[in-house]
Amino acid sequence: MKVILASDHLGVEFVGRLRDTFPDTEFALALSEEEMIREVADAEVFLGWPSKKVFSAGAGLKWVHCIGTGIDNVEALGDIEASGIPITNARGPHTEPMADHTMLFLLSLAHNAKKMLDDQAKGEWDTNGYDHVEVSGSVMGIYGFGMIARAIARRALGFGMKVIAVDPGPDDDVPGVNIWGLDRLDDLFRASDWLVVACPLLPETHMTVDARRIALLKSTSSLIVISRGGIVDEGDLSDALIAGNLAGVALDATDPEPPAADSPFWSHPNALISSHSSALTPEMYEGRRQIVVDNLRHYLNGEELIHQADAGKGY
Repeated sequence: MKVILASDHLGVEFVGRLRDTFPDTEFALALSEEEMIREVADAEVFLGWPSKKVFSAGAGLKWVHCIGTGIDNVEALGDIEASGIPITNARGPHTEPMADHTMLFLLSLAHNAKKMLDDQAKGEWDTNGYDHVEVSGSVMGIYGFGMIARAIARRALGFGMKVIAVDPGPDDDVPGVNIWGLDRLDDLFRASDWLVVACPLLPETHMTVDARRIALLKSTSSLIVISRGGIVDEGDLSDALIAGNLAGVALDATDPEPPAADSPFWSHPNALISSHSSALTPEMYEGRRQIVVDNLRHYLNGEELIHQADAGKGY
């Protein structure tokens, strides 16, 4: 059996670990599309994000494993669904660092961290130039209540915050969190001091945070995007921020990535940006490697694959 490792996301040396762990299995490292097309012709398993061209060249493929979390950016997703072969992902290891990063954003906005760092760089001691916000007792609203959102909620509760979430069908809950249906999404915006976008990017979530919904937020509220770009209309968001209709914005994911050079999010004093990097810890990478190893063992033993995703739903 042949397995293609088609990304250096987990380190090119990972292919050596796979060969040592599964000595009776052939592994090929293919990083360019040309290499992938050549190697996938006689492969059974593809580890990575196949393009349509690569997937069509793999007539013998029986399983695709996305070595990240979101499968929405797999170009061949529709073809994978049509083929009926399983697609799995590496959900789980990203959860804790992304929740940490969300709280970093929140506390940085609440305590003027951007000004603090600027003052430090300039050697300024401006005690009276700060107007912090207490987060205890404030309301966090979370759009989507999957694994990341639940980890965020647990942290927010620890800070004494009230937490509300909207999700069409949460698969778990967190004690102390009120979970509403999608019909109350507008109410979530009205109630939130901190609105966190943690839902997947799907046709039904695309651009759902538009000017009308942003206007439902209080002028003292802040909006944080931790999941995917394309859910929030960033033009409408920047307009609201510049007009003073929002207290702050923090984005780990944008559309496009990176934002345009003239985007106000780069320079606005109440905006924070990170480069879609919130999950990137050594523990996350190792967790994703271990999922590959565990799932390959399941596959070779004829057992049910873990972390199966739904290509039709996009997650």
